[in-house]
Amino acid sequence: MTLPGKEKADYRRPLFSIGVVAEMVGVTAATLRLWEKKGLVSPARRGKNRCYSYRDLERLKEVKRLLGVERMNIAGVRAALDRKRCWDIRKCGPRKEACPVYTRRKASGKR
Repeated sequence: MTLPGKEKADYRRPLFSIGVVAEMVGVTAATLRLWEKKGLVSPARRGKNRCYSYRDLERLKEVKRLLGVERMNIAGVRAALDRKRCWDIRKCGPRKEACPVYTRRKASGKR
């Protein structure tokens, strides 16, 4: 998901309630709570309410794909997401050159 004209801060800003995100991802709110309990996502909190950002939304879509299409278990998904770089999940393309994380890793020789 790309956000034309949006700043990076907007991308991380918690905007969506659990019900809205559940509908956008195509799962139930109970599934999102379970994925949070298993450590696959960590939404921001406003009081006791969960608030999800665009970044969380992309991660949740990747979790759903890995569980459903790739048929991974929870531990496998957690390991895959820990290894996967954010620019691969977000499909940044040439924009990744401007990413501070990407340039730091590139400068240190990590891939």
